[in-house]
Amino acid sequence: MNDYSVSQAVIDSIEVECRRNPENETGGILVGARTESRSFVTHCSGPGVIWSSSTHHFTKDTEYSQEVLNFLYDYFGVNYLGLWHKHPVDYPRPSDGDVANAMAEIADLNIGLEELLTPVCFLTDNGVLISPFVVRGGYAHSIDWDVVTNRHLTDIGILNGNWYDAAIGQGRLRDEVTRLENLKLSVSISKGDDGRCRVRATSNGKKDSELVFLCPDDYPVSAPHIAIFDKGTGSYLPAASRHMNEWNLYKYMSDLAVELDFG
Repeated sequence: MNDYSVSQAVIDSIEVECRRNPENETGGILVGARTESRSFVTHCSGPGVIWSSSTHHFTKDTEYSQEVLNFLYDYFGVNYLGLWHKHPVDYPRPSDGDVANAMAEIADLNIGLEELLTPVCFLTDNGVLISPFVVRGGYAHSIDWDVVTNRHLTDIGILNGNWYDAAIGQGRLRDEVTRLENLKLSVSISKGDDGRCRVRATSNGKKDSELVFLCPDDYPVSAPHIAIFDKGTGSYLPAASRHMNEWNLYKYMSDLAVELDFG
């Protein structure tokens, strides 16, 4: 029987997605790596683009989930580990249907898993609670998991490399630059001391300010952080965006630039 660890970034992403859908179920896939003694959940997705849900039902966007997995596998060599989803507060465990669906995936030799992580989360007056479970042998078993940082996962060799060094990441970055330049923006790319990619876009009509995108380690699975840099004061102002709240793989920095009147 394995031990389990989960990235704090995964916990944070699940909590945000649950709050976006306070009434209905939502969910996404869990991705990570396994050793002989431990499973590491390094990343997760949201529900995707074409998905369905109600107060007691959730069906993930399978095609979108596969695209997320393709990105993350190319970045870090990680694989599918399971599915998280939100439940009503009065049903804080996987349902019989959840277990049956998990066992069907376990039986699929193309997936190659002996167990499937199936954490359930729910909203309470005190916030989002996440109860981790694993399905094996036809039953859902409650488990404990350690919450760790991405830095820890890097230090122990579970996460290696940068998204912008992988082939699929390089292609995405080229597309991002082309789309921004098509908006008549001047674009520059830099890497911070933390290794994260920063994309800066300047408009001829707004030479006193700069739109700055700070990309997370799994971009574009997760949305970039955005700020407007005031060249006169040297200050950064965080920018809010509708596209950020609805982020998915099919959105681009150029969508954010247009919304913020930079293109």
